[in-house]
Amino acid sequence: MTLSPTDAPDLVTLLRDRVAAHPDADAIAYLADPADLTGGLVRWSYARLDEEARGRAAWLRERLPAGSRVLLLHPNGLEFAAAMLGCLYAGMIAVPAPLPGRHRHHRRRLAAIANDCGAAAVLTTSADLPEVRDWMADVGGPAIPVAAGDRPGFADPRDWTPVPLDRSTTAMLQYTSGSTGDPKGVVLQHDQLLFNAAEGAPVLRWRGRSGGWLPLYHDMGIGSQLLWPLIFGGSSVLMTPTAFIRRPVRWLQLIDVHGLNISFAPNFAFELCVRKVADDEAAALDLSRWHLAGCGSEPIDPRVLAAFADKFAVSGFRREALAPAYGMAEATVYVTGRPGRAPVTRHIDPDALARGVFTPAPGDRQAREVVSCGPPTGVCEVRIVDPATREVLPEGRLGEIWLRGRSVSPGYWRRADNAGVFDAVTAAGDGGYLRTGDLGVLYDGELYVHGRLKDMIIVHGRNVYPQDVEQELRAQHPELGKAGAVFAGPGPVLGGDDSAVVVAHEVANVPGDRMPALAAAIRHTVAREFGIGVATVALLRPGAVLRTTSGKVRRSAMRDLFREGRLASLYQDTR
Repeated sequence: MTLSPTDAPDLVTLLRDRVAAHPDADAIAYLADPADLTGGLVRWSYARLDEEARGRAAWLRERLPAGSRVLLLHPNGLEFAAAMLGCLYAGMIAVPAPLPGRHRHHRRRLAAIANDCGAAAVLTTSADLPEVRDWMADVGGPAIPVAAGDRPGFADPRDWTPVPLDRSTTAMLQYTSGSTGDPKGVVLQHDQLLFNAAEGAPVLRWRGRSGGWLPLYHDMGIGSQLLWPLIFGGSSVLMTPTAFIRRPVRWLQLIDVHGLNISFAPNFAFELCVRKVADDEAAALDLSRWHLAGCGSEPIDPRVLAAFADKFAVSGFRREALAPAYGMAEATVYVTGRPGRAPVTRHIDPDALARGVFTPAPGDRQAREVVSCGPPTGVCEVRIVDPATREVLPEGRLGEIWLRGRSVSPGYWRRADNAGVFDAVTAAGDGGYLRTGDLGVLYDGELYVHGRLKDMIIVHGRNVYPQDVEQELRAQHPELGKAGAVFAGPGPVLGGDDSAVVVAHEVANVPGDRMPALAAAIRHTVAREFGIGVATVALLRPGAVLRTTSGKVRRSAMRDLFREGRLASLYQDTR
């Protein structure tokens, strides 16, 4: 290998340099049969991946001009990798997205993505082609080419010729998961992808084999399981999200059997492993080679990380491998996060936190334990800013996280309001910042992330952070399910008072006659721990809490369902 992410002129030149350096080495593998961890694996070498990419690039170049947007609708696997690289090789803009599925809101969201980006073609697989064609007929969009790249004789790789590229060329549109609004296409150029990897890898101690079950259309999945491994000449092993959800131990077995050193997942995945993996299954695992266990994408519960480390110590898992991380598509995924040390946690005064002040407190029951997402790095400048006055806040004050640097996207695809988000200016006149919409604080050089600004509830002048309430309820009431949404009302009898707090939470195996007592206990817990009243408790079936593709709770959407009277509750108590 002669090129690094720092000096490479573009991604394609770098990737083809890796192909030339070790054509026969494993580039990517896919576990087609989760029940057969060794025989069920399909491997592609760097040469094979390059050949497949050139074939798709030749097909695209024959039909479309450079810069066209190509919608990639694939399950996890080798075909997605070939299509993604095929777009890069052809000078097209890749638009990864989930398959349409059966649910109406998923199909509508995909149609919105296709319309927003102006998709000129769709690539998928032979197995998924009928579903994609059915969706296209259903939404009644424009007639554009749709093809299965794995069809025999699809295209001749020898017909591909290199296209002019540089670091300013747009590589992909990463559509946001839409936790607080409509999905938007984040423009990512070759430079952002290369710079983020070059600066982030040393901090994350990136080395060895990566892999996991994260969807490749998601920013954390495509970064940690496809692009970063290829950029650094490594390899990755993939499995499907469905295989993980059905049997969480499969993820850990994949790490063990295939010697994965790097695997990322949201908080809920670590929690699911704690709850669903049996003790004898944990004892049979060897997780000693897993040195980067990245955790991000949703509020991180330090209690979950501690429980995971304790449970899988018998498997050789080291607490120092855990890396609570912060990132977002608008900043090319990685912003902060550092392995090689036990997660840094603080117990803080909840009353001070309600006033926006981060004050350490004794670790008693009233204190809130929070976990650091690591110190700021060379990837981005980090500022904490008062969202109303735009004053840069001192250490220990909670505000909006603002970012600046080469990892930050130029903006959303064809949006007129980009300047307000991607070129924000502080009260002192310092400009060029990305307004993340996330709440956070810098304390002792560490970044603590504390939810979304739009999700924060103000009750009688006090700030209430819904993820704190949700985590505390699950900790004290084991009969609650794995997901809940706390948001501002109004309740149906409260006359439009937005200070009314609603708790909507899934329950697991709770008889109907027990639900009134559980609702009363929830009210008591929230009043005792947070000093606020609850207007409505809605107990829901498992899976009823809406989430984004990355697992974040869609509190705004849940609030809309409640206000419109469309929240399907098993039991609802309004006062």
